[in-house]
Amino acid sequence: MAGDIIYADIKTDGAFSLGNSSSLQKSDTHHHGIFLKVGCAIIIILLVIVIVLSILVSFNSSTAHKSCPSKDWRLHGGKCYWVAEANKSWHESKNDCATKNSHLMVIRDFIDMSFLWKHLNTGVFYWIGLTIPPGGESWTWVDNNPFDSHLFSVEEKWRTRSMKCAQVSQIKIAQQKCEKINPWICQL
Repeated sequence: MAGDIIYADIKTDGAFSLGNSSSLQKSDTHHHGIFLKVGCAIIIILLVIVIVLSILVSFNSSTAHKSCPSKDWRLHGGKCYWVAEANKSWHESKNDCATKNSHLMVIRDFIDMSFLWKHLNTGVFYWIGLTIPPGGESWTWVDNNPFDSHLFSVEEKWRTRSMKCAQVSQIKIAQQKCEKINPWICQL
């Protein structure tokens, strides 16, 4: 019996016959289509949720931190800014901000830069709180923090030993003589 070959007949109910395989493929394709549509719908719903949450977080971060002293101040990114319509020298502008219990604008990040892009008049330069003191070598903010040249650069026109001040427009920050008159931006 060890070397004998045994043959057996296997009866099937036809589920695996070639004639019914197309109905299985149709069933699998139908289920695949349903899963694909459900998956896409879930992705779209999650994307809408992320967008709504992003809007809520940005709205709350810009308004929940503080309120500005008056309607003349503009709240942006949790900070208050006051934009002058008159023109003064850099020193006069710095003193004006001090009377408002604030200082000339200090740009720390892209949120501060976005205020400039959103609220400044095109082609107008404004004083900000960035200077090189007389005899100094490097740009320094009015709050005594060093200037981060990775965020942006200052367009320098000349080299002198006298004090240099920085002015900003929507598109650049440039060196200017501190005696020139410009509008200015105060920041709380």
